Parts: sequence; structure tokens; C-alpha cells
Amino acid sequence: MTTGGFLRSPRVRVLWGKINLSAYDGPKYGAPEVWPNQQDQGGPIVYDVQVELQSEGEGPTASMKWDPTGPGFKVYEWFIRQEEYMNTQITIEYFYPRGKKIVFVFVWSGQTINYGNDMSVTIKMTSELSGLINANLRNTAQAYDEKTGTAALNVYKKAQKQFGLEKFDKLVQFNKLSQEYADKAKLLTNYGNDWTFGNNIANIAKQTGDMAFATNIGQASVIIMPPFSYPNGNGTEEVLNGKTEYPVGQNPDPTKRYGYILGPSIINSIQRSYNWKPPQQDNSKNPANQPYARDPVTGRFTSQTPPTAPQTAASNTSTAARRTSSPQGSANNRASLGIQNKDNPKGPDRQNALNDEKSAELSLDTLMVPVLVGIKPHDILYVPSFTGDYIEDWIVQSVDYSQSNGQVSVNVRATRLLGWGQPMNKTAAEKFTKYAKEQNLIGPNATLEAWDVYAWSLPESSPSTSAAGAESDLFSEENTRLTGNESATSYAN
Repeated sequence: MTTGGFLRSPRVRVLWGKINLSAYDGPKYGAPEVWPNQQDQGGPIVYDVQVELQSEGEGPTASMKWDPTGPGFKVYEWFIRQEEYMNTQITIEYFYPRGKKIVFVFVWSGQTINYGNDMSVTIKMTSELSGLINANLRNTAQAYDEKTGTAALNVYKKAQKQFGLEKFDKLVQFNKLSQEYADKAKLLTNYGNDWTFGNNIANIAKQTGDMAFATNIGQASVIIMPPFSYPNGNGTEEVLNGKTEYPVGQNPDPTKRYGYILGPSIINSIQRSYNWKPPQQDNSKNPANQPYARDPVTGRFTSQTPPTAPQTAASNTSTAARRTSSPQGSANNRASLGIQNKDNPKGPDRQNALNDEKSAELSLDTLMVPVLVGIKPHDILYVPSFTGDYIEDWIVQSVDYSQSNGQVSVNVRATRLLGWGQPMNKTAAEKFTKYAKEQNLIGPNATLEAWDVYAWSLPESSPSTSAAGAESDLFSEENTRLTGNESATSYAN
């Protein structure tokens, strides 16, 4: 799209350490030159850059293709032979000049090389979390006074210390509502045999009805997120407007949710499906999952509404726990769980809310228009009726950013409760309905031009905070490797 002579085109910038692979400047840092002619120098040596994010169960991953020519491959060999660069982050940034951006940090994790007429070099990347919290198996034990127990928040802290990770202050962070309940819920024990730190954290979160979200937006960390629809399908969590409340020139806050409205100028293809799960079947992708939670008073399983369809072999196959290398997984599913509650009255209902929120599924494939830059798991998609009579809210479960042939596409999978037209969070839905009407996106005054403005206009920002000058931000403190020098913002004091 063009406005006033300015072409609005999505950009991708990849840096390995301080060397820009999207506008190659390696020679000034001692790397070989790719192009002998000066007029050709400064071009990209990587392409088809892709990032994948999941809401739970899997850590962030990425891939990109490298220039397969002789000089290009010589540069790649130079990188992988330098210990400095093999221990340096690879930074991937998706952005619009003068607009929003999102920055991911990875480390090199492998390669695939195809020879012959179709020569290609594919670089694989993973988050530091994959090694940091999924590398070591340990037997751990926590036991507290049987009369008082201890706050779940203290169990998180103790677990981090037991795995020798206490120096990483921002390794575990919390959504505001998750932190508030983790400070109130009381646990008695936390025993584990042959489990990883990631699996330990995921199962503590499971007890309080939360999810462990592995992210590398700006830095590697695990975010504890609450159910969006709790309580009783009428959630109260604040949702920020991804158009007007997203921090320009900065990364989104991964502990908060941002909302995006879907409609013309945004949707390329969208599909909604509804599938009833068998009784007591957990919808989560965590290998160490547990059954549908029991009522804390009667001890009976809470019934699902509406009744579920018969279980099929296909659903058994697709939802079965399996071996995984993800940060949230256990090694060969060997972990034996031993977490006992003392005072956790909301835990079962919060667990069931998380489960029910995955009953219906939406898939969206579209261009990365400016308004969608920065969309991430646990954000909210709003699908309104054009009359403005109702609006549906969908929880983002996975996001894929993919750059190919000069364009960037976004593939999103989202879920929600069964049912049409009823929001899971009425307060947030009313906020976005009001905004949509004010912007003439829905209602009697709705126009396609208004949707173009919503999807493609860029936020007003000063040059110091625009994405055009964001390259220096990539080397700021927030994008350095995890160290013990960061200020503690993850746990409540």
C-alpha cells in the first residue's frame, strides 16, 4: 500500500550478533565478502525467514535459508567456525518503517543442506529456553507445614533455586491475575522424579489453573498466563488495544494481552470449527496433562456443556502425550507428579476454564498488515458482526510469521468456548465494540475505507521511537543474553 509516495511494505531484519544478514555488512566485522562488485554489496544473504510461537507445550523456533552460492556458503562456514558467534544470539525483527515492530532472539540449533540442481541451505534456530530449562533431569522435593502450606508463588521460586537457575531474575514472569492468585493459593508438596525445570513450572501452573507460555520476545522467559474466560465464562482481564495501546518502537509486553479486530483489509482466509471433546479429555498440549478437574467440594467431575460426542481413534492419536524436546515437556514423559494442594479453591474451576477455552478453533492466514505486527499467543482476536449486534473473542494459541518473495504473512490459530456470538470477557468485548463503532468498522456507518485505515495506517511516533531507527534497539539491554544482573520484576516481593 502507498500513501503520499511512501510505500508501506513489511520488513524483516536478521542480525547474527552485530552483523546484519538482511543488509550484509560482515566485512567491517572481519567476515568474508560475498559480492566482489561494490554496487552489489550490502544485499541480503538470508531469505524465507520464519518464526513459530506456541501458547503452551512448545518453545519458540525459527528457520531461514542462506545464500547457497559459493561465496555465500563461505560466509556461513565462517560464522559456524567462530566460537564467538556460535554463542551469540540471532535476532529476528518484523516491522514496518515508522510503525510497530516485534523482535525475537534465538540461538543457532542446526542446519539442513540440499545439494544438486536445487541447492539450499536452511538454518534452524531455537530459543535459549530449550537448553536453559529443558536440559537437565532432576529429582526434586518440596514439603511445607501441613497446617499452613505455602503460596504457589514460593513454590515457583523454590523450584527455580532447586534447578540452579535463581540468578535469572526474569526467567519466570507472571500475568497480573496469575501472580495475584499464585500469591493466595496454598500448596503442601511438590515432588518430582526425573523431570525438567520446564515441566516442573508447567505443572505448578496447572495446579492453579494457569498456562506456562515459553516466549523469546525481547528475551527468553516463561510467562504464567491465566484463563481468559474465568470466572463462569465472564472474564475480567484487561485487553489492550493492539492498534492504539501497543508501544511504538518497542516489543509488546508478553505478560499482557492485546486485542485485534478482524474484518475486510485484514482477512485473506479464515476458518472456524467446533469439535466436542470426549468426557474428561484435556484439550491442552502439555505432555504432563491431567484430567478434567474435579469439583473442590463434592469431589465429582464437573460436567461439560454441551455433552460431548463419542471418542474417536483420530482424537486419541492427535491428543496423546508423546515425547517432546519442548521447554514445557518432560523427558520421555517419565515425570511422576506429586503436587498436593492445601488451599486452592479456585484451581479446579480455573483448570476447567482453560480446558473449555480450547473447544472451538479458528485459523487465520493473512498478510502481516501494520496493525497485526506484534500479534502473539494469548492475544485476543475479535470477530464482529458487521451490524454491530455481537462480537466474538478468540484466544490466540499459535502464531507463525513467514517472510517469502518480498512479503510477510501471518498464520494464526485461536480457540474459544463453544457457542456463537457470546464473548468470554464482556468488559473487553464492550471496549472493542465501542472502538469499532467509533472507527466506522461496524454498524450503519461502516465502510471499507475505514477498514483500510484500521489495517494499514501507521501510529504517530517521533523519529526516536520509530521502527526506522530501531536497529540500535536490537543491542539494548533487553535483547542481551540472560544474565544475573537484571532487575527482579518477575516475582512479587
